[in-house]
Amino acid sequence: MCANLELSQPYEARDATILRDYPRDGTWYLGFMIVDAAQRGRGVGRSIYSTVESWAAARGATEIRLAVLEANEAAERFWRSLGFIEYRRVGPDTFKMRSHRRIELSRRLSGATVEGSNK
Repeated sequence: MCANLELSQPYEARDATILRDYPRDGTWYLGFMIVDAAQRGRGVGRSIYSTVESWAAARGATEIRLAVLEANEAAERFWRSLGFIEYRRVGPDTFKMRSHRRIELSRRLSGATVEGSNK
């Protein structure tokens, strides 16, 4: 199931797309979340993610996963600052005629160890 969460904050970036129970029950995959460049560094991303996590946890999520492009160091730092840990790297894959590697990250909402992680 895919859900679009409309957030009520007064930002231009107000949407998050998440897959419920993917790839297994209790694991939700955050497929898309973006913050307008003018809003970055002001706590907007943290606020949006906090709302997403609370919303998902209230509906049974025990883990949230997502991926960032390896070249997007700022996004990787952001997600790691929220407690996400790397569980694998994927690629390279070709997208828009460029080769990209993805870093797949995970955060257990219950504090348990993430499958596939050495942490």
